[in-house]
Amino acid sequence: MKSSEKWMLAAVLSALGIVGFCLICIVGAVLTPLRWWSHGGATEAAEDFLRKNPVVAAHLGTVRSFGTLPSGSQTLINGEGKAHLLITIRGEKGEGTAEVDLMKKPGESWKVTAAVLVAGDQRLVLEGGPGASSPSPPPEAQPGSDEEQSVEPMDV
Repeated sequence: MKSSEKWMLAAVLSALGIVGFCLICIVGAVLTPLRWWSHGGATEAAEDFLRKNPVVAAHLGTVRSFGTLPSGSQTLINGEGKAHLLITIRGEKGEGTAEVDLMKKPGESWKVTAAVLVAGDQRLVLEGGPGASSPSPPPEAQPGSDEEQSVEPMDV
């Protein structure tokens, strides 16, 4: 092999190596956030809640799998966050979609605040069950209580 052919072969192999490295970086840059979105944080907390929820088990049976990529939104700023996720659930008896709202406070894990299961033509509110942390309902006003009385605005 001539020296010019060796130089040409080295240049082609180097170019292929650089292109391959760039492709690996691009694929990693796309797949890493997708994996984070679908396998951690709020999604993991929501799936754990749904897997253990008695209403889901009653209507869909034991959960076999969840959709590959949940849709919705998630924000996390300085350790405090909110998420609204739509997750497909496949169970022994059928399939459904869950709409789950979650909150996170700094230093704490994600907590489910509200969840609804849509299975067939039914829309079921998911409450209780292991892993649930639903907010307590507001106290109802008692007749004659301060909450029922109107308050006049004051001039300052």
